[in-house]
Amino acid sequence: MAKLLIIVLLMTAVSLSGQPRRDFIRFKELYESGNIAQAQNSIENLKPNRDEERAMLLYYRALMQSMNNQALTDFHQAIESYPQTHHGQLSMLEAAKIHILERDIPTAQTLLRRINSAEIIQRFYWLAVTHYWLDDYSAAIANAENYLRLKDPAPLSESALHLIADSYISQKKYQSALSSLQKVSRLQELDLQYLRYKEGYTYELLGNSAEALKRYKEGYELNKYSQVAFDIEERLFSLRSRVPSLDLSFLYPYEELKLDPKTAATASESTVTTIKDTVVVAEQSPLPPIDANQPIKLLIKPTSGNYLQAGRFSVETNAEGLVRSIREMKIPASYFEDDSQAGTTWVVLAGPFAKAEEMSFARRELSANDINNFVMQH
Repeated sequence: MAKLLIIVLLMTAVSLSGQPRRDFIRFKELYESGNIAQAQNSIENLKPNRDEERAMLLYYRALMQSMNNQALTDFHQAIESYPQTHHGQLSMLEAAKIHILERDIPTAQTLLRRINSAEIIQRFYWLAVTHYWLDDYSAAIANAENYLRLKDPAPLSESALHLIADSYISQKKYQSALSSLQKVSRLQELDLQYLRYKEGYTYELLGNSAEALKRYKEGYELNKYSQVAFDIEERLFSLRSRVPSLDLSFLYPYEELKLDPKTAATASESTVTTIKDTVVVAEQSPLPPIDANQPIKLLIKPTSGNYLQAGRFSVETNAEGLVRSIREMKIPASYFEDDSQAGTTWVVLAGPFAKAEEMSFARRELSANDINNFVMQH
């Protein structure tokens, strides 16, 4: 009986020796509650006397570093000195994330494979990320599925399912990608606009332009000014280059042309020629020659004048290309950089137009060439 009591006491002592003391637990609570300044002040007063506490201090000191290289120094010290402690294992995970951000994928993968703690399920998700970067899509799928299976609920479920879908797309297994995206749609919290974008892209790759258009349209109309909306817009223009009959009128809905009365009064009347009893309206271009000094790119958004907005792009070269195409139609055009919404975009404008008939003519010409547009008055 005495021997049994001694064994129990020893086991209890060993168990307790691996647990941080109360002052360390209080420090951790300060950090996790967002009181970073207080946590930074209190960390210097902590006196670790166990490996778990030493690893814990290095881990949290790394998390509070402002520079990645400083954080990596602390993480790697915890990893090399206390690899089997809980915070030593957590340091492997956090260091791996930094190496992924820095595109050092092999080092990140090596660290993730060293983690053997059953509590750190997230390592499977990040292993999936490293395999995806290395074009090992089967391993990416397997690790992401392991993460979803072992972690319920999984905080990174949406990202893991999208990673699986992207891996299937890279393997050209589009139906499997759609199945993964359907699982995303069943999540309680998700980015619905991004999901519609990915669904549209997958249907586009399948050659189902009608379903692709439907998903793209649904996604675009959720938020017309987000970065995802601009990506959708570019995919739609690319899709229409292969399917000319695609109706993209929802991108730039028609707006009645309303100009200042003084501007409208200067509009010239169309030339009317009477032949026998028939009235024929002969329309010629009312546009003056393009000013050779008009820049392709405007330094700022125009503050006055009448324009047609002909496109908004997340890639500047696409905006420049459209401007040149419009100018080849003998219509004045420029583009400007706009950072008023989330992310930077480049907006294409046709104009300015001095007369109502000039704008109306330009609008018809752009529409005839499948360039959607709408009136902008600055």
